[in-house]
Amino acid sequence: MLSRILIALDGSSSSKKALDYAISLAKTYHATLTIIHVVHGRAYVAEPSDLIATVRVVHDLEEQGKRILEEAKGVAQSVGIGVDTIMVHGVPAEEILKKSEVGKYDLIVLGSRGRTVVKALLLGSVSDRVSHYSKCPVLIVR
Repeated sequence: MLSRILIALDGSSSSKKALDYAISLAKTYHATLTIIHVVHGRAYVAEPSDLIATVRVVHDLEEQGKRILEEAKGVAQSVGIGVDTIMVHGVPAEEILKKSEVGKYDLIVLGSRGRTVVKALLLGSVSDRVSHYSKCPVLIVR
């Protein structure tokens, strides 16, 4: 039933809980995991002097993403789960949806940020967008 699971991680406590759920499902169904981390790709440069600072910020975000992916990969592999990792740049919900369609995943697992109703309404949320536009089932872990 489930053979390919896409799990989106951002390093938050809810995404770590989502990883635990994804690993449990992968073990139960003998599925493989693909772990995706999205480096938010909206960086704006007001002046040329800001470019160096922007490049440093992006580099730091990429390094943080690599650590998140490697740690999660290690956890999954330690219990015998087949796992791939992907880091992409862009808008998180859009990139998760693109990858899920291209990779023909059976399930997307992601954490809930637990925003208040007002903040979610004003700001939107990755889990909300993914759950509304995904062509496959989505498991949102609190």
